[in-house]
Amino acid sequence: MTIGIDLDDTLIETTKTGNEYLKEFITDSSISDYHDLSKDEYLKFYQAYLYDIQKNAPLKKDALKVLNYLHSKNIRIVFITARGTLGFTKSIPITLEYLKDYNVIYDKIIFRKNHKSASARKEKIDLFIDDKERVLDEIKRLGIRTLRFTKNGEKSNHDLVSSWNEVKIYIDNLIGEVKDE
Repeated sequence: MTIGIDLDDTLIETTKTGNEYLKEFITDSSISDYHDLSKDEYLKFYQAYLYDIQKNAPLKKDALKVLNYLHSKNIRIVFITARGTLGFTKSIPITLEYLKDYNVIYDKIIFRKNHKSASARKEKIDLFIDDKERVLDEIKRLGIRTLRFTKNGEKSNHDLVSSWNEVKIYIDNLIGEVKDE
């Protein structure tokens, strides 16, 4: 089995960390999520804080434990990420160093992919995990199983999880190795 995984807001707490930096960037307390900035302000924010966010955002709770478990089951792990696009090329070495520092096990990483479906097909992905509905819609059209990492209560055309422990249970069910823990 091969699993494709997005990085930002799927493996890593990017938005939560970015919104902490937003408090330094803007005095308007009515904006609490940097994704709500105007296009120009968003770009200024990214230019000022992107690399710090990528260096300092923690892994999601239990992500490392579950990735290690998946690896122990001989499941191939491929990260497919948009990092490195829009001229932010320093994101690539920062990300590689980050994954090394956190001892994240993976088999391959593919950068600069806003549209991930072609890479998912090429890598023969069986299950793709992402937080973005539009990305998963593209991948699902290829007949690849999809899993959306989301906050509880959100609607989706995809199977939903809100924690890495739920990812583990989902995959255990797929491979028929349900275990009580």
